[in-house]
Amino acid sequence: MSIDLIDLERFGERLARLRRTYGESIDLPNLGSAVFASLLGISPIAYASYKRGEREPTVGFLVALRKKTGVCLDGLMDPNQAGPDSLLG
Repeated sequence: MSIDLIDLERFGERLARLRRTYGESIDLPNLGSAVFASLLGISPIAYASYKRGEREPTVGFLVALRKKTGVCLDGLMDPNQAGPDSLLG
């Protein structure tokens, strides 16, 4: 992946929104970042760096995100697509 292909700041915003939406979908409306990171198999520090747009997501992270939440990765990563709250399965 290249920074030219993904707006990391926008990705971070969408990732935070996805966490909230996913939490609501599993009846955990206050799902915290640390617990969400654990569910995805990453450290809270790594999750925070993705959320702040400081780090490009790894393929492994994106696969885990897709498997756990069912989100469409195209929609999550492409700012021209619908937001992640409308893409959960």
